[in-house]
Amino acid sequence: MCKMERHQLRFFLAQCEYKWSHAHKSMEDLWVRRELGEELSKYIATKGYDLVLIRSNSQTMPEDIYCRCDIYVDIPDDKQATLFALKYNKALPLKRGQRDNEYW
Repeated sequence: MCKMERHQLRFFLAQCEYKWSHAHKSMEDLWVRRELGEELSKYIATKGYDLVLIRSNSQTMPEDIYCRCDIYVDIPDDKQATLFALKYNKALPLKRGQRDNEYW
């Protein structure tokens, strides 16, 4: 039986800044949860959606100490994505490009 590839929709949720030393550690989870709020964080965890964290240098604080984290969520491109978009209307859907992991 052939397994079909499921397409994902990516939504931009928020951004936050914290020390680079917190990246990839439990402190990063705290910063992300704080930015998203408990309700949205729990909803994403309960549904098993994948959070995508894209880190770059801070644009407002010393970049050698602080990072900027753009927070996205990947959701299967089906009824779940529509329900998510209706429930969390501040989430911005991104358009998928031609290549894997290419969004704009």
